[in-house]
Amino acid sequence: MIGHTVEGIVGPILPGGEAAVNVNGTTVLVANAVPGDLLAVHISAKRRGVFRGEIVEVIEPSKTRIEPPCPVGNACGGCALQSISGQAQSELKSGWVKAAFEPLVDAGTEWMPVQFHADHCRRRVRWFVGSDRKGLFLGFYAQASHQPVRHRECMVLTPELNALRTLIEKNVSLNGIGSVQAVHLSDGVHVILETECKPTAEMEATNIESMPLQWWWRDSNGITRPMQKPVENFHDLLPAGDCDVALTVGPDGFVQGQMEGNRELIAQIQQWAGKVRRIADLFCGIGNLSLPLAAATGAEVIGAELNAASVRAATANAKAIGITSTFAVANLFEVFDLEPYIGADLLILDPPRRGAKRICSQMSRLLPDKIIMISCDAAAGSRDGALLKEHGYRLKALRALDLFPGAGHVEAMSLWQRS
Repeated sequence: MIGHTVEGIVGPILPGGEAAVNVNGTTVLVANAVPGDLLAVHISAKRRGVFRGEIVEVIEPSKTRIEPPCPVGNACGGCALQSISGQAQSELKSGWVKAAFEPLVDAGTEWMPVQFHADHCRRRVRWFVGSDRKGLFLGFYAQASHQPVRHRECMVLTPELNALRTLIEKNVSLNGIGSVQAVHLSDGVHVILETECKPTAEMEATNIESMPLQWWWRDSNGITRPMQKPVENFHDLLPAGDCDVALTVGPDGFVQGQMEGNRELIAQIQQWAGKVRRIADLFCGIGNLSLPLAAATGAEVIGAELNAASVRAATANAKAIGITSTFAVANLFEVFDLEPYIGADLLILDPPRRGAKRICSQMSRLLPDKIIMISCDAAAGSRDGALLKEHGYRLKALRALDLFPGAGHVEAMSLWQRS
């Protein structure tokens, strides 16, 4: 089939954003497709035993198909769901989470679907350097390609990041630069030029939309160095009960991709947690989830993370806001010392996409009163949840949270309590 153009009817959109197209009994996964579409599809590859294709023509559109609001929405690979409405995206993503966790839900489980917010934008971005007859530019890869797509403005980014891209294209030589990353924080923007050699241009502390910029360059070994001194420290303002706390975020620190969504996530954790005295935070990052809760409750935090830079940042953030804490470097996917984390009032788990299988399988030793788990892959979260259920925990609440409008990703927040 590879290399051929075929016709097929679109079935369901699957987690990740690709839709299953039925072609004479064979499934082909296609982005930007809508259930009920009749499509002409070019079969381009077969990966992991499944055919992949691109839309050649929408022969007969579904009644629910809309014109993508982004002018390059059908070409850009950044957003696979722009051909359905924002409300339809929320319902779809809610369905993914609910279906994954269905075997673990009981009559007492509180269910909270995605709440659609049209004005929430992403504050983290990675642009790739492309070239066309107009010259070098910053863009996102086209679907199933390493060729960037030129665009005037990205509708899912903050206005500050769109202004930054324009500033870079006008004022920075992109020769030799592979990509540019940026993270928009509460009081400034980190800008990281990814290139083999240090860029020759000296960056000034330019502002965009009244936001200061700190310029960095990152080499092929992943080492990030400042391009200007003194270095500006930027912060995330996060809810801590009735007030906010400021956590310092460096250029290598992980933050959730959406500022408003991150605050929603943290506020939900605090509501579910209630009064706690001792918090275990595994996959702690810079303390994004546990430190605001500790600031609101006066709790102690014991955390662990593989990334040493994140552990240093979490330790410094805890000290800056007056939290009693201990953060350690540990590979949480391998054997590590469980002793410091046993018997916490609350265990927070925020693992990467592969989940927290090893930790969940040892929950009868850790024995926290409550567990709050954030799963960026609902299937992995459900698998981990099944282990928690085996160890005597029940699913009290489940929430779907969309931090990537337009893309095929959704967060599953789950609250577990010992039976």
